[in-house]
Amino acid sequence: MGRTVVVLGGGISGLAASYYLSRAPCAPKVVLVEGSERLGGWIRSVRGPDGAVFELGPRGIRPAGALGARTLQLVMLGGSWFQTLEAKGSAVSQEALRRQAQEAAATQLGLKEPPSHCLVHTHRNCIPQYTLGHWKKLDSAAQFLAAQRLPLTLAGASYEGVAVTDCIESGRRAAARVLGSEPSS
Repeated sequence: MGRTVVVLGGGISGLAASYYLSRAPCAPKVVLVEGSERLGGWIRSVRGPDGAVFELGPRGIRPAGALGARTLQLVMLGGSWFQTLEAKGSAVSQEALRRQAQEAAATQLGLKEPPSHCLVHTHRNCIPQYTLGHWKKLDSAAQFLAAQRLPLTLAGASYEGVAVTDCIESGRRAAARVLGSEPSS
């Protein structure tokens, strides 16, 4: 009888791990266990009442209620641009953020007209980041799993990167470790 691998979680990393495991030359039986009613984890597409499809993304932030259901475009600004303004002591006004978002959207998407509605929310520290010491804890967990010879490997945004491509690669690497085709470190 062949080996069975249980993948806990049907988010993007779990789906990627299941995919790569099922495509292996001597593929094990793969059982995917998901606790919610749908696969995809934080990634989700919804269809609005008028038929428009909204991509909510892995960490989508939208206004609550009817306005969120009608939001066609979400612009997230941050990183060094925002931090530089704050470091200089500049007050970052809602109007400045609205203007910057509209300029970015117009440049990137070729938009000619301003939006019919614009709502600005400031969410500081909303982009997922690992805390100081994360990699040391991750290394310690990997060493523990190896020392105990536990048939377990970790994958997902909590471990090796928060971007969608990081999650897919994390799932692929977890599958490779389970199959014994990639070193565990």
